[in-house]
Amino acid sequence: MTFISKTIEVLNSKIAQIISQLPSLNFEKSKKFYQEILGCKLANEYDDLLIFVWDGIEIHLWKCDDKIVAENSSCYIRVNDIEAVFERYKKVLGDTIALKNQPWGMREFYIIDDSGNLFKFGQPIQ
Repeated sequence: MTFISKTIEVLNSKIAQIISQLPSLNFEKSKKFYQEILGCKLANEYDDLLIFVWDGIEIHLWKCDDKIVAENSSCYIRVNDIEAVFERYKKVLGDTIALKNQPWGMREFYIIDDSGNLFKFGQPIQ
């Protein structure tokens, strides 16, 4: 194998994208929450999978009947302007969310979806 073919093999083997796959206890409630609250667009729907696009990022929800699984699932979302993202969701969710500086150097707020999945939004404290 030549240097060039090794280089191409390494470049082609890199991860292209990571897509969150979270449990949904009720697809109808999840569709409403993700579209009306989070502002996602439903891209595809299957018997056991919903695919949304959220600010250009794909997120998948899979059909689940175990509440404990959903309530112990989460996704961390780093953003470039935490204040703007927080204000966007505060308009919809009101005082159910709060923006806080965390001791680990992040400014964060959290949203829990209709199934119990936790979304943590954060940005490094400047």
